[in-house]
Amino acid sequence: MAVDWLLTGGWVETFDPGAPGGTALAIEGGRVAAVGSDAELAALAGPATRRTELAGATVWPGFIDTHIHLEKVSHELTMLRLEAARSVAGVVGLVHDRARSAPEHVWIRCFADTAAWHERNLAEGRLPTGEELDAVSPRTPVYLYRRPDHAVINTAGARRMADLLAGLASESYDPATGFLHGPAVRVVNDAIYTQSMADDEHRLSILADACRTLLRMGITAVADPGLAGAFEPAWALYQEARRRDLLPQRVRLMNRFDWRKPFQVELDRMLAGSAFPGEGDESLRAWSVKLLLDGEFTNAWMRSGEEIGPTSAHYTGEELRTILTLCAVRGWPICIHAMGGGAIGEITAAVRDVRAAGGDIAPGQVSIAHAFLIDALDVVECGRLGIKISVNPPLAYVYSDEMRAAWGPLAARAMPLATMAAMGFRFAAGSDTHPCAPLHGALMAVTRRAWDGSSLGDHEVVAPRQAFTMYTRDAGDYLGEPDLGHLAPGARADFVVWPQDPLTLEPKDWPVQEPLAVAIGGRVVHRSTAGSAFDA
Repeated sequence: MAVDWLLTGGWVETFDPGAPGGTALAIEGGRVAAVGSDAELAALAGPATRRTELAGATVWPGFIDTHIHLEKVSHELTMLRLEAARSVAGVVGLVHDRARSAPEHVWIRCFADTAAWHERNLAEGRLPTGEELDAVSPRTPVYLYRRPDHAVINTAGARRMADLLAGLASESYDPATGFLHGPAVRVVNDAIYTQSMADDEHRLSILADACRTLLRMGITAVADPGLAGAFEPAWALYQEARRRDLLPQRVRLMNRFDWRKPFQVELDRMLAGSAFPGEGDESLRAWSVKLLLDGEFTNAWMRSGEEIGPTSAHYTGEELRTILTLCAVRGWPICIHAMGGGAIGEITAAVRDVRAAGGDIAPGQVSIAHAFLIDALDVVECGRLGIKISVNPPLAYVYSDEMRAAWGPLAARAMPLATMAAMGFRFAAGSDTHPCAPLHGALMAVTRRAWDGSSLGDHEVVAPRQAFTMYTRDAGDYLGEPDLGHLAPGARADFVVWPQDPLTLEPKDWPVQEPLAVAIGGRVVHRSTAGSAFDA
C-alpha cells in the first residue's frame, strides 16, 4: 500500500537513538511510516502519494512544551513590552500607540514577568502616574504592573475597578497618583484578568493568535498547568477552540488546585468536574491533577539547614498522601510543583509511604514541575521511584535576580541539568514564562546565561542535542505518550521543517530561526509562505 505523503531531498533527525535519520520521510495515517534514503523510500510512493521536495531543509519532531500556561500566554502575547523603555515618556509613548488602536473596553496591560521592566531603568526612577497615562489614554483602561508589588492605574481603569479600589488601605493605593503597592497589586491584576474571562469571543481570538505564534516557534504539543481552580472554564474554551479548528496544537490540560482554598473544597470541586484526567482524545485531553506544594523563590520549601524562612508548605503531609492515594486508585497522573529540596524530599517520601500502604502508583504517574533545587540524591530517588521531572530554563533566565536574592550561593546549583544528564536521568522541559520559544530555552540550557548575561552556573550546561531532547523525545516520555517527540516509525507525525539544521548553527542563532512548515498528525498546520512546497 502506498503512503500518504513522501518528503525527500533533505535531512530527517528522528531524536530516537534507535532510529537513524535519513534524507526522506514517509507518512501514513498520521504517523511515521519510514525514515531512510530517497532511494529506499521511493518504492513506498504511489499515484495518490503527496510528494514534497525538501530542497536541503531539515525535519525535526515538533517541540513539546511540558509547562506552558496557554490561555495566560494568549493574554500575555497581547501585552505591551516595556523592557526597552528608558524614561517615563518612553512608557507613555508606547501606551499612546496602543490606545490609538485598542478597543476601549479592552485593558491595556504590560508584560510583567521580566526583571528588565523596572522603574530603576527609567531616567526618572519612577513609574508613570495615572495622570500621565490619562493624557494618552483617557477612555481606555490602563494597568501597568511591575512585578512583584508595584503598579499604576489610570482614571478609566480606576472607574472599572472602583469597588475593589475603594476597599484598599491608603498605603496600598493612592488615587492622586494611581500608584498601587504591596499585595493589592496582585489582587487588582487578578481581578482584571477575571474581567477578561467574561468575553469568550475575545478569549478565542487571542488563543488562536497565540497558537499561531507557538507554531512559528515549532511547538506542536503543550501541557497546560492551568490556573488555580479554573479547570472548567479553560476546558470549555479549549473544546470550543477545537470545534472551530482554532486549536492546532495537542493540548494536555491539568486540573490545578487553588492552594489558597481548603484542600477538601478543591478536592470536591475536582471530583464534581466535567472531565477527569485521561478523558479526551489525541488532540485535547485532561492530563493530570496539579498541586503546588511550595511557592517560588522566597517561598520555596528548603531542606533542613538551607532554610531561608519558615517552611512554606501549602499542604500537609496527610493531604499530599490523600491526593496521591486517590490518584493511585483512579490511575490519574499528578504533577506537583516543587522548587525547594524540602518539597522534593516530601514528595519522594509520600510516594514511598503510599506504595508501602498498598497504593499502586505506576512509574511515571507522579511528576515534579520545576525541581529547581533538586540534588543528586533526589535524582537517584526520583529515578528509583519512577518520578518524572520537568525543568524550566526560561524561569531561571527571567527570575535570576529573585532567585539569587532568595537563595544566595544555592542559586548556582539550581536546575542541575548537566548533573541529571550525566546520571542518565531523562527530564523534560517547559517554559512557564517568556521567552517561551524552545529554541530560546535550549540556548539557556547550553549557556546558563540569564537575561542580563550573567552566569547561572557554567558547570551545569548541557550539550545541544541534550538541550533539544528535553523538548522532544523526553517531553513525550514525560507526558506518558512515548509516540510523541520523535520520528521513529510508528510515532505520530508531528514535525517541523527547518531551513537549516539547528544543530549545525551557533546556539546564539537558534532563537531567530523560523520553520518553513509545521505538521501535526501528518497535516500541515503552518507554512512560512503561501505557494510553498508545503501547500496542500
